[in-house]
Amino acid sequence: MDPGSSKKFDTDYYTMVSKRRGLFQSDGALLSETTTKAYVLSQISSGSTFLNDFGPAMVKMGQIGVLTGKS
Repeated sequence: MDPGSSKKFDTDYYTMVSKRRGLFQSDGALLSETTTKAYVLSQISSGSTFLNDFGPAMVKMGQIGVLTGKS
C-alpha cells in the first residue's frame, strides 16, 4: 500500500498516511478523527502494535457480511 516498501509487510503505510500521502481517500480520513489519528501516529513509533493488531483485525473483517447483487 506504500511505494517505498511494496515488497515487505511493515508500518511504513502509517508514515505515508501521516504525511497525507496515502493511496486512498479514506487514508486521509484517518487523520480527521482524534481516535484514528492517534492510532496512526502510534503505529509510527517504535512501540507499534501493528503486527499484533493485524491478525485479529483480519479475523473481524472475515466476519463482515458481504453484500452481493441487489442486497
